[in-house]
This record gives sequence, C-alpha cells and structure tokens, in this order.
Amino acid sequence: MKQEAIFLRFPQVIEKTSFSKSTINRREKEGKFPKRIKWGNIVFWNSYEIEKFQKDPNGYFVGGKK
Repeated sequence: MKQEAIFLRFPQVIEKTSFSKSTINRREKEGKFPKRIKWGNIVFWNSYEIEKFQKDPNGYFVGGKK
C-alpha cells in the first residue's frame, strides 16, 4: 500500500534537512532544492520531493536536470 504524500511546512523542512531558511531559499532559486508549493498565504513542500532530495542532496536538481 502506497503512502500519501504529506505536505511539510518550513519548520518541518528545516528539521528534516538541517538547512537554515536562507539556505533553503538559495538552493531553491538555484534549482537544487524541491520547489515550494503556495496555497494562499501557506507555503509547503511535498514530502516525496524532500525525501528524494535527502537521498542525494548534491545530485538533486529540479526536474532531474544537471
């Protein structure tokens, strides 16, 4: 049985990755961190993308491109 994706908020992403807010913002702009999802004023990340990033942080690129 496949698990549902979980939406992670900033504090949860910081806890999982040990990155600061500014590091997450910078890496996201560079395409080296999963893109945030915005819903109104709420910002979150898909847990699957964060897990994929955690498996290979230095090899992660949005869309899988290098």
